[in-house]
Amino acid sequence: MKLLKLTFKILSVLLLSAALILGSIVASSIYLSKELQFESVEETEERFGNFKEGEIIKKEKVGFIKHFVLSTAGLFIKRYEALRNVNIYSIAYKSDGLVVTGIMLSPKEEGNFPCIIYNRGGNRDAGRLSFSQLNKFMAPYAAEGYVVIASNYRGNSGSEGKEEFGGADVNDILNLIPALSQVEKADTSRIGVLGHSRGGMMTYKALQNKQVFKAAVVIAGSANLYKTISRRPEMEKYVYAEIIPAFNEKRDELIKDRSVVYWPEKLSKTPLLILHGTGDDRVSYDVADELSNKLDSLSFPYKFITYTGDNHVLDKNRDEAQDNIKAWFNKYLKDEKPYNESEKRVTYP
Repeated sequence: MKLLKLTFKILSVLLLSAALILGSIVASSIYLSKELQFESVEETEERFGNFKEGEIIKKEKVGFIKHFVLSTAGLFIKRYEALRNVNIYSIAYKSDGLVVTGIMLSPKEEGNFPCIIYNRGGNRDAGRLSFSQLNKFMAPYAAEGYVVIASNYRGNSGSEGKEEFGGADVNDILNLIPALSQVEKADTSRIGVLGHSRGGMMTYKALQNKQVFKAAVVIAGSANLYKTISRRPEMEKYVYAEIIPAFNEKRDELIKDRSVVYWPEKLSKTPLLILHGTGDDRVSYDVADELSNKLDSLSFPYKFITYTGDNHVLDKNRDEAQDNIKAWFNKYLKDEKPYNESEKRVTYP
């Protein structure tokens, strides 16, 4: 009987400890997101102050205790492992005269590192940068030896201006390049770009006649807005018509301008890795297949990886996808090797 009571007490203590640890991890991720996000332009101004003459970017290291908790969790939980080797910063930078917010990660070790610009998905504040995005799309590559930087795009998360969903806000990506020139550890002679979902569209727009990137990766990227409308008609009414300037007056022109399948020949010949799951219910797999067919006709330096049955964020193949992305950036960005792929199309079961 005594042994049973002792066993029960030990199990109770273990369960309570596990609950406290899990609670600390969840709370840290939530509050770190809040620390990285802004609710108004005034809050951004209060946090960062005025820009000095010639100053393009301001950064603030965030979440010491929260980062410590999540980094420690990385000793036991693989998805947080990369956080042990990176610094996390909230940033504000100048873009076309506007102050735009974002996030930057850099390796903890000293050195001069190549850079990756991450382009987020979503629209308005619903898609603004969060700890979840940081952990999934930024930290694994910062830990691999890259300075990784991302924009919330104008009009979002305390940024000035108005979002245009692939219009003037594409400059918020390109203006990260001069901002990086003022970042310690950033080697701006080697810059790559990574986009997910709507961020894929932004990536294609950034690659349009721009010979500045050494390598590019697009995950579940929007490449044909007509197909998006066909599959998700609410996108036209509640996103495109509300965000894209003059959308109702110039509908077809503006849709084609944001759909790379109509102008693949305008893409700079940057080695491009495309990843897409056939089970994606947000951006149809067909658009990636359509684009790859057009790239074939142009002898474009690309590779298309299909993940059979996987979803919009490649949850079933998260580690495999990250390994493929790291290998791509290491080969074409870090090592600056010439494009050389034996297979342009690869399918994972």
